[in-house]
Amino acid sequence: MADLDGLIKLCNHVEALAPGSAAGMTLTDEDHSRIQRALFPSLPDSFSLALTDVPLQPSSFGSCVKAIASGQTITCPDIQADDNFDPQWRNVCLDFGLKSIQSRPVYVNGKVRGTFVLAYQKPRPESDWDAALMTFAADAATEALST
Repeated sequence: MADLDGLIKLCNHVEALAPGSAAGMTLTDEDHSRIQRALFPSLPDSFSLALTDVPLQPSSFGSCVKAIASGQTITCPDIQADDNFDPQWRNVCLDFGLKSIQSRPVYVNGKVRGTFVLAYQKPRPESDWDAALMTFAADAATEALST
């Protein structure tokens, strides 16, 4: 079972290190067929609910699904202008004021178990993302999920 309190503290800590951001997590189900849970402590619960029970196929649905499928960090610098992902995903993000997002895979026992996510209310060039912070966050999430 995931240490939800630890994950919430991690998200809050990352937000403090990245002013103006919203941090969160997605977690897959045991069958690795859908996003079972989304956790974004600083956003309304309805945002997390909109990302819950999302199938992992097709992998182009959104940044988290693609990051889980590919095992790579996925960055969407301008959600409104991006047509690589499903319009439903874009609309959910935009409805909550999110204009850019990065999803980094989180591994448990060598398998992608979800993503650590950082989002901003303004478009953000891919070169402006803090890779060290995202690596720290994903590694800390792995630790919390492994306990």
